[in-house]
Amino acid sequence: MLILGGIVPASADDDGAFLKTFFESNCVKCHGAKKAKGGIRLDQMGGRIALGHDFETWNAIHEQLSSGEMPPEDAKVQPDADERIKAVVWIGKELGKAQSSERVQHLLSQFAFGNHIDHEKLFSGEIKEQSFSPPRLWRINPNIYDRTKHRILKHHWEELQRVRQPFALEKRPGINDYAADLFADSATLETLLRNARTIVEHQLSRDVADALRAVLESEEPSKKQIDAAVRHQFETLIMRPPTDVELERYRTYMQRTIVEAKDVREGMAVCLKAIALIPEAIYRMEMGLGPEDQYGRRRLSKSELAFAISFALTDDPPDAVLWDTKLDTEKNVRAQVERILGDDGIAKPKILRFFQEFFGYHRAPDVFKDAKRYQNYDWGLVPYQLVHEADLLVLHILERDQDVLRELLTTKKYFVGHFGSEGAPKELEQRLSALRLLHDYWKDKPWKELKYELKPEVRADIEALHPYFRTQPAKHRMSGGLIKDYMQYLPVCYENGIRPMLAQFTLMEGERERNLTSAHDQRFFLSAYNLKFDQFDCPTEQPFELNPEQRAGLLTHPAWLIAHSKNTDTNPITRGKWIRERLLAGHVPDVPITVNAVVPEDPKKTLRERFHPTRQEECWRCHKKMNPLGMTFESYDDFGRFRIVDEVSGKPIDASGHLDSTGDDGLDGEVRSAVELVQRLAQSERVRQSFVRHAFRYWMGRNEMPSDSATLIAADQAYLKSGGSFQALLVSLISSDSFIYRKHSKP
Repeated sequence: MLILGGIVPASADDDGAFLKTFFESNCVKCHGAKKAKGGIRLDQMGGRIALGHDFETWNAIHEQLSSGEMPPEDAKVQPDADERIKAVVWIGKELGKAQSSERVQHLLSQFAFGNHIDHEKLFSGEIKEQSFSPPRLWRINPNIYDRTKHRILKHHWEELQRVRQPFALEKRPGINDYAADLFADSATLETLLRNARTIVEHQLSRDVADALRAVLESEEPSKKQIDAAVRHQFETLIMRPPTDVELERYRTYMQRTIVEAKDVREGMAVCLKAIALIPEAIYRMEMGLGPEDQYGRRRLSKSELAFAISFALTDDPPDAVLWDTKLDTEKNVRAQVERILGDDGIAKPKILRFFQEFFGYHRAPDVFKDAKRYQNYDWGLVPYQLVHEADLLVLHILERDQDVLRELLTTKKYFVGHFGSEGAPKELEQRLSALRLLHDYWKDKPWKELKYELKPEVRADIEALHPYFRTQPAKHRMSGGLIKDYMQYLPVCYENGIRPMLAQFTLMEGERERNLTSAHDQRFFLSAYNLKFDQFDCPTEQPFELNPEQRAGLLTHPAWLIAHSKNTDTNPITRGKWIRERLLAGHVPDVPITVNAVVPEDPKKTLRERFHPTRQEECWRCHKKMNPLGMTFESYDDFGRFRIVDEVSGKPIDASGHLDSTGDDGLDGEVRSAVELVQRLAQSERVRQSFVRHAFRYWMGRNEMPSDSATLIAADQAYLKSGGSFQALLVSLISSDSFIYRKHSKP
């Protein structure tokens, strides 16, 4: 039970005395010593709000009073409007003061607190303050570290396995790479130290660079040779050349360690490891070392800004063009961002990761499912395939780059059992011809007796059937196991006159490597789309339209539905909360620790009926923000399959819901299904702006501040004026003052 200490003694402050009386008259009956609903007591008060004590609770009280949800409508005693306003204003002022405390500053920097700033105020244009970001050290992203590791160790798998990932991110729902959340603890530093030993040992024994070899082969290395070695290590691990000061420092250090070790190799290794552990190997430096402007903001230096731009889109350091370009104006910054976005030769994995983290569908493989409930098949393969196909859909919509958010929410077309952009229809038709020849070759032969490794003469016969079998990379070459799988699947297709699904595609960067080379395996994920493998005529041109009454956009994609489900059931709470917070810029408090949030089991009732207890007064205040949204997805089971009957109770599914208190009057009202819900959401200005806010958080690595209003409005307008181009939104964000300038924020 939470007991709030006194706000202020009645004699010390008139407003404090008023609030004490206000709570005694209107709140203590339910939140006092006898009842303490929700575990909160308001009968013992103290003057510590401004110090940050019980900030979350006071924030909730302020929210409940502001919205008129407390006291509840059926309470016998109600404060008049003036009293309520006075209480709200006083608590609001105290909460404002509390933001100067370290604890509250830390809380407000968390992703979960991202929607606490008034949405309308952010986009109204009334805030005139110049935008900026606080100076910060942003810990290196795990993907950047992995790229660096592979760039140095290349194909040497033993060393690659020994160099462990030191920079894990939390696997919480939402955006994880927040600068304020990440720091290097003792375990991180120990891992980095071990990794430095492995990397330097590799550098001095395998794939030895010329600059390092020159020192190794010299009994008394010259200043020029040592300088070259130091420069090489900086450019390899720190991804920039050393400054003159750094060059002198590490030259002197290497000379000293060589003398002390009485061995050139050992002495150089000590220095190279030291460079591998300097702060910039651990943190992105974004302090604002450039010139100061008339508003007291400092611009990121040339080096800081080059790294910030490159790491905003890629996992690699700045390329030569970016490094050599003057980044002293917004125009120059915009030009470089546009260049990188327009260059297909530059991998930009951070864009796809944003959509994975925003929608959360990539978490589907983390939700345990019982294979017996899914065709009694190895469920482990299925969610990875579904996530891959959701990725393909996102990339397809991004490639077109028009009405991106609306398309993501309402598209009727999906990828199912397809290569994606790599599979041109003509090439796929050739592969289908190759499979037909494979089937005809083996249909009268003892294919069931094949061993995994094919005999040379058998492989030669197969490769002679079609050029496709001769051009396959080694990891996807035909094997006995693959032939067995195909020979169980292909006859079904040919007997039913349908095109088989093609297999052996490569998962995208960052996805877990899995053996998805067999259409025999692939057929099992089809039921998640309500498709049957012996009836599915796989289109060579994709994406293609599924049943438009059942599927619309990513929120009805099996990957999203699975990711927002429980192990054995659907999860309307999670689904509704996601919509409220991601699309409607709303906030739902966490479940109080005093609440036993367990849905009662009853095989005679649907989940909607079993959720009836959440309509109790103390529950419904929060659940009304989620249930009516999440229940629209009850037409899909926890595997993402569309249904009209509840499989447990046998009752018809009720997928109706309604939008209420969204902040957009045009949105509110009844909906009959999830498809109708997403179509309505896709038209909303508030939904679009909420999407912009989340893009801001991802690329800035923090929550919005009131001073970011101009940046958000500009990004929203760039998106609108470009016809819904996500690239235009990105260019606006990465060239904004919030991205380029640093200044200490005022509480």
